[in-house]
Amino acid sequence: MISLQQPFISIIIPNYNCLDFLPACLNSIDEQVGVEKEVIIIDDGSTDGSLEYIQELMNTRTDLILVRGHRVGPGAARNLGVEVATGDYLAFLDADDTWTADKLSKQVRFMAQHPEVSLSFTNYEHINSAQELIIPCFDYWPEFQQYVKNREDNGEYQRLIDATSILFKENIVGTSSVMCRRDAYLDVGGFDTTLPSASDWDLWLKLSEVGEVGFTSAIQMYYLMREGSVSSNIPKRIEAMKIIAERHMSEASAQCPDVKRFVDGRLMDAYCEYANEHKNYAQRTFKHLETFICYPSMKRFKAMVKTAMVM
Repeated sequence: MISLQQPFISIIIPNYNCLDFLPACLNSIDEQVGVEKEVIIIDDGSTDGSLEYIQELMNTRTDLILVRGHRVGPGAARNLGVEVATGDYLAFLDADDTWTADKLSKQVRFMAQHPEVSLSFTNYEHINSAQELIIPCFDYWPEFQQYVKNREDNGEYQRLIDATSILFKENIVGTSSVMCRRDAYLDVGGFDTTLPSASDWDLWLKLSEVGEVGFTSAIQMYYLMREGSVSSNIPKRIEAMKIIAERHMSEASAQCPDVKRFVDGRLMDAYCEYANEHKNYAQRTFKHLETFICYPSMKRFKAMVKTAMVM
């Protein structure tokens, strides 16, 4: 029998110099309906006045908890927030992202009704600084887009079949769309801060290995694309992808034997991106061609043609 007790949600927000975005972020939390929640902001050494802004808010907000970090990075900051969290459920929200008003209520209802689910996530829209829509997340990933098309989808939450292999092929999960069980998060060790990058992808895979995963194709979050928000260190990303692939290959391969091909393709994409970043156009063209031949897709074909045209 499902408990009638109202689920309690801990919202985890890492903040570093996001004063311009925090008001909208917190406003989207205040608009959530039908949920009990606490808001934990981890300020990671801000110098833009956002720490003082948060401290001022605490004079009038009883739901707000401040944790101080010292340039530990987003993953470690979230871990610090979870240490003081009291909710049965954790919902992550970056300080420059926002939610739709029904995001938490729909998500926590699904998870309360399905105790076997350790992780759930939503579709989300990329937006620019002018609040213009760019592209929904699920539309960007061809393999997952096909998965959704092949299923009966009415925008409601549903279980992700063979979740580990699907998340292994494509990191479709936006951190600000995630809700997970706190006990599952603690069981798997949270965000692995020893990884040079991609600790979010690693965490979703770990959670998929200890429980079921749910998702909705409905847009429930807006992800702000802004320059300088995250450092683009491609060598670190490549190194992390190799470590994470080795960790989770066995579990993912048990669900889908050819998953290695997809991860190898993503690694090749990263090498192409690295060549492009360093304006090595000959290597970039060769890498795009090699990637398309070995791991063909429409997205890679378009990238290859675009590269050839600017040679």
